[in-house]
Amino acid sequence: MVDVRIDGTIIPHTLIDIWAAINVMTKESMLKRILQGPLRETTIVLKLAGRSTIAPEGYVEDVNVFIDSWEYPTDLLALQPKTKFNG
Repeated sequence: MVDVRIDGTIIPHTLIDIWAAINVMTKESMLKRILQGPLRETTIVLKLAGRSTIAPEGYVEDVNVFIDSWEYPTDLLALQPKTKFNG
């Protein structure tokens, strides 16, 4: 777990997989910390490990993620989890 900086906002204790094909953040975190406008609509449906599915609330493109001195341009899907996470 590392601290990540996205557009000037530090998000502590973040689990990162820089080789992941999909980048996900909770809608609440995205709206509080990053997003300056509305989410873009998407028709994507993700199939999870337990064979259940979830549809993202939307996505945001071209977000610069900084980890230490490294910069990674990425797109983020916004999910609304059923359970509120503490952390």
